[in-house]
Amino acid sequence: MKRWLSRLVAAVLLVAACPAPSPAAPGAPVVRTVGDPRAADRIVVLVPGVGTTPENIDRGHGGVRRRSPHWQARQLHTACGGQVAVVAWLGYAPPGGVDLAAVRSERAVAGATALTGYVRQLAAARPDATITVIGHSYGSLVLAYAAARLPVQVADLVVLGSPGLDVGAAEQLDTEARLWVGSAEDDWTRRIPEVRILGLGHGADPGQPSFGARNLDVTGAVGHDGYFLPGTTSLESLAAVALGAS
Repeated sequence: MKRWLSRLVAAVLLVAACPAPSPAAPGAPVVRTVGDPRAADRIVVLVPGVGTTPENIDRGHGGVRRRSPHWQARQLHTACGGQVAVVAWLGYAPPGGVDLAAVRSERAVAGATALTGYVRQLAAARPDATITVIGHSYGSLVLAYAAARLPVQVADLVVLGSPGLDVGAAEQLDTEARLWVGSAEDDWTRRIPEVRILGLGHGADPGQPSFGARNLDVTGAVGHDGYFLPGTTSLESLAAVALGAS
């Protein structure tokens, strides 16, 4: 009872404090590709989250290298032995930080439409390729809204450091793809209240066993941005999914 009461109080405070968000128009998609999607039998699409911009997609948010989606793509490509093409895709406008846009879903909904279109193009060009989509942070919410519309070539969906997927169970994503969830022990998203009310919050923790997702072993990951660190079980787990070995 106390847990539900705390969630309700948190939600009411959010509603009272937050005005309606202003719309954000994304610019032209920014894509960084490691490997050749035209030749690879397996393709991975990385969807970044909060704070990612066209200006820092290569150097990382705040100049921190492990936050760079391009750097992450290179690490995963190397871990897969070069057998997988990895695409860092920024085709939507992520929230700039932990702000009103981040606790709402409008940007994820818009991003999901763009992501669906991009992945469908990949699938049309390479109908025999197997595709994995990885969403980090707010990018996991984009993935969730796109899940039911992604082509059948998408075999696996992976969410890392997710704030929630706006659903109460994996089956509500309405997809045949396998859903994997990874969350580092010291990832701050673990402390987010599991609330969703009046458009605020992102609901249940997808890492809970009751959610129905597959657990991804992310041992060695550090904080919210360390899932692609070389030499970690976390990166090895991501490579195994990308290669179809899990």
